[in-house]
Amino acid sequence: MIARKIARRYAKALMNIGQKDGNYDRYWEELDTFASLFQREGKLREVLSNPTFNIPRRQAIIKELAGRLKLSPIIVNFLHLLVDKNRMRYLPDITVLYRELVDEAAGRARVRLATAHDLSQKKLQELTHGLQNLLGKQVIMEVETDSSLIGGVVARVGGMVYDGSVRTQLEQLKETLAKG
Repeated sequence: MIARKIARRYAKALMNIGQKDGNYDRYWEELDTFASLFQREGKLREVLSNPTFNIPRRQAIIKELAGRLKLSPIIVNFLHLLVDKNRMRYLPDITVLYRELVDEAAGRARVRLATAHDLSQKKLQELTHGLQNLLGKQVIMEVETDSSLIGGVVARVGGMVYDGSVRTQLEQLKETLAKG
């Protein structure tokens, strides 16, 4: 819980900067690129998160990587701040929360759609359009196949779940029949 509060504070601070200069989407892409590398490379994560390595050494690593990844000065300074405050271990959470803030500001909603089988492009467009009308936001669809659904779809938007799966309908029918 405390980790999430800390991560939220840093994500909001970066978002404030991004909104002021209009580059919040760019900062998201750069932060995501660095965070992906950070999570993928265990040795990098260990060095940057471990306070036994001195701060100038960790900042030099960030500077070197920033040059290779072509990161903006704002993101480089943000990463340096995380090192200075020994908050680098929160980078994955900060990245997730920052993406949520960026999506909110841009009027986007990320939808995780589980389907029983692959959908045609036309059906996927229809679902996307319907969800955009329902949510009043641009929808970014993340589709996965789950054969246990039997048929239908389950859409997750933030904390909301829209379940139109055959599996759930059968479970509800079973409960109704059991009650008599």
